[in-house]
Amino acid sequence: MTKKSIAAIIFTALISFSSFSQDNGQSAFLEGCVAYSQGDWNSSVFLLKKAVAYPESASADAYYMLITAELNSENEADALDDCNTFLLNYPDSSYAPRVQYTKGKILYSLGEYEKAIIALSDFCHQYPKDDMYSYALFYIGESFYAVYKYEDAAEIYARIVSDYPDSEKCVAAQYRIESISQRSREEKLLYLLKQTGEEYLSAKEDYEKQIRMYNSDTIATTRKKLQDSQKKNEELENQINDLESQIASLRAEMEKTNATLAATQLEKEQILLEKNQAEANVKTVVVEVPVEKESAVEDKKEIKKEKVNSEYDSDIELLKYKAFVIQSLLDQQKEAEQ
Repeated sequence: MTKKSIAAIIFTALISFSSFSQDNGQSAFLEGCVAYSQGDWNSSVFLLKKAVAYPESASADAYYMLITAELNSENEADALDDCNTFLLNYPDSSYAPRVQYTKGKILYSLGEYEKAIIALSDFCHQYPKDDMYSYALFYIGESFYAVYKYEDAAEIYARIVSDYPDSEKCVAAQYRIESISQRSREEKLLYLLKQTGEEYLSAKEDYEKQIRMYNSDTIATTRKKLQDSQKKNEELENQINDLESQIASLRAEMEKTNATLAATQLEKEQILLEKNQAEANVKTVVVEVPVEKESAVEDKKEIKKEKVNSEYDSDIELLKYKAFVIQSLLDQQKEAEQ
């Protein structure tokens, strides 16, 4: 998100905070913000669910925080339900594109591949300029791949490679293209092996039949037939051996390609992780609080170090920032009242 988006989020937080009363829904939202800012996903899910149950504390911010918390606590089924609720009630929210993408991604993860294709295709149609466009294309391709529609999947992967070479999914898409190509070659070789094997068995049966007919035919004629049959058997056997060798070579090549692409993807993900960590270290949160409360505020700035899906890191950090601002303002208000 841009600096303008960050400013908008903080502005919204200030407006929301100014209208807070002490009812259950808003209290639950404040407590949920605290848990969210600390990375306590299970607690934040519980509290934010309680908050959105009250109309006065249900908002696009609260629902999006709830969805990301549910994803981090690996509760995809509830996250999917809340995605549907969000899109129904907040279709014009700035979070709507990400929620639509998230819905498709969850459907893919749950094995609902046809539904995932529809949801992600809707996302691509509605938000062609969104940063997550190449990701959505990739999971459309993965859904086609999962239901064995390899030609459709290959077209999607090829588009990612050609149109989005800088996307994180480019390496994975290239890997899938190679995998589909190798799979096609292997299937053709297996088909040839099957056909050749059947022909070999037929020739073998004919050969055995010629032996049985040996006593009822002339020696010269039978010998010629036996020689022809034997020669054909040898040729077919050589073909089978050659096909089996090609298949073994292809499989070895696939293993080598898989290892190379996996290493490349891992290296790229490591670079991205280091970049995200560096950007996170640069971010600072400045909130004016009384001197005697400074240590308490510093304690609240401590965030649990947990592994988070890189696709949601920036959004989660901004929401944590917002939650922290609300928490700090609440502390100031309480001190002023004392």
